[in-house]
Amino acid sequence: MHIPIDEIVTLSGLSHAIVYNILQLHNDHGSLHNPLILPPGSGRHRNLERDLMYTQGLLNANATIFLDEIQDHLAETRNIKVSIATLSRSPLKSCNHTQVCRKGSTRM
Repeated sequence: MHIPIDEIVTLSGLSHAIVYNILQLHNDHGSLHNPLILPPGSGRHRNLERDLMYTQGLLNANATIFLDEIQDHLAETRNIKVSIATLSRSPLKSCNHTQVCRKGSTRM
């Protein structure tokens, strides 16, 4: 069944661009969703629990270590790429139970 684009736009209330995008997706993938795109938030999240003992060992050895230094150690020794933001949200504590230093702040 072939319905003119203008009629689809009128009946659906969608813009021409959206209707064309939907038709292109259906033509390319046989679906209204692109199977090649992951939904937001579905990327691989690293659970630091397995590596927490290692990072805690770094802190025990050097309580004033910076987050970027922890990041470098994880990359070099454990082949783990983790962001500074993730490290800052993790439950890492220095020996004196204060927050781990961030670049630019004074060391503890």
